[in-house]
Amino acid sequence: MGLRPFLIRHDAMGLHYAVRICIGTTAVWLLLRSVGDADAIWAVISVIVATEPQMQTAVFAFMSRIVNTVIGCTIGLTFLLVAGPEVWVLPLALTVTVLVCTYLVKLSSSWRLAPAIAAIIIASGVVEQSRISGAEVALHRAGEVLLGCAVAFRVTWCMSKIWASPVAQEQVGH
Repeated sequence: MGLRPFLIRHDAMGLHYAVRICIGTTAVWLLLRSVGDADAIWAVISVIVATEPQMQTAVFAFMSRIVNTVIGCTIGLTFLLVAGPEVWVLPLALTVTVLVCTYLVKLSSSWRLAPAIAAIIIASGVVEQSRISGAEVALHRAGEVLLGCAVAFRVTWCMSKIWASPVAQEQVGH
């Protein structure tokens, strides 16, 4: 028996992830290349991390990622602009970001994205040794993160109409 009949008959979850990630990463790469962005790695990573085979999970994860990206950008930019592009600002900003996410917002899904975004913003400022150019680089990267998440969500939505994942098929059957 060949591989194709085996995969189709068993409707492997791994195949669902692989197809969605292939479509999503191709889309963000081509989209960003078409507007002159030759380095789409943040968007590609976001597609990989944000890909979900079930629509219900994808909706919650997408909303959580947006909230956490906004939190990370807000706190990271605030610390960068107020305290400046100093190395000591990074751990302080990350600590504040984690406390905001875990005690104030309380979103369990992808809360670690907020301190990661804040780290990108502050590290960009430190590397560039500039508040403004660091903020520009960081906001560009945060935009790629949001684009990757949005593309992953859109791919999940489209694929849910074409090819439901095994768990979604089981839920329909019960």
